[in-house]
Amino acid sequence: MVNQKTVFIESEGNAWFKRNKQGNDIIFDPEKDRLLPDLLELPLKSGMKVLEIGCSSGYRLLWLQENLGLKCVGIEPSHQAVKIASDQGIEVYQGTAESLPFEDTSFDLVIFGFCLYLCDRADLFRIAQEADRVLRNPGWLAILDFFSLAPFALPYHHLKGLSTYKMDYRTLFDWNPNYICMTHKVRHHVDNKYTDEAQEWVSLSILRKIGFE
Repeated sequence: MVNQKTVFIESEGNAWFKRNKQGNDIIFDPEKDRLLPDLLELPLKSGMKVLEIGCSSGYRLLWLQENLGLKCVGIEPSHQAVKIASDQGIEVYQGTAESLPFEDTSFDLVIFGFCLYLCDRADLFRIAQEADRVLRNPGWLAILDFFSLAPFALPYHHLKGLSTYKMDYRTLFDWNPNYICMTHKVRHHVDNKYTDEAQEWVSLSILRKIGFE
């Protein structure tokens, strides 16, 4: 079986970045961002620390840093994206979700920025463990990704041998009594509107970590 995280670190991360036109000239529109409206409802204060996993060139983090005074850090497999983010003053590291180079309880908010659908299924326990490890208690967890009531896989269109995976990614965390789902929105992948087309579902989930250590 192909190790997807290795492929994305070595080549496909850069290919995805280029294919989705997320280079130096990207213009971040906060009014069209799927995550930002819900993040702005959180009780975030200047100086709090945010980690975005799958942050691309750090455009969302840059906005949060400049407008809310948050201390923003990112993880991203594309070294091209990492360079652009670093040039803009965002602390971004090349890497993947199952191994986070940060100390325990380092962040007030952890964001999965539309990356879990590409992660190796064998790494899901480790990914959840790492996010939980670096997230403070109490803390906030945001997940934006494809959604399905039942897990299933599809071939990855851009590279043979890889797969994309749809599921309810809340289940990586909300089985744990320390996590409570506060928001769960399911919308169309393209126009962000309500839809009965299950194959087009994308969900935004906000979970609160609060409970026993």
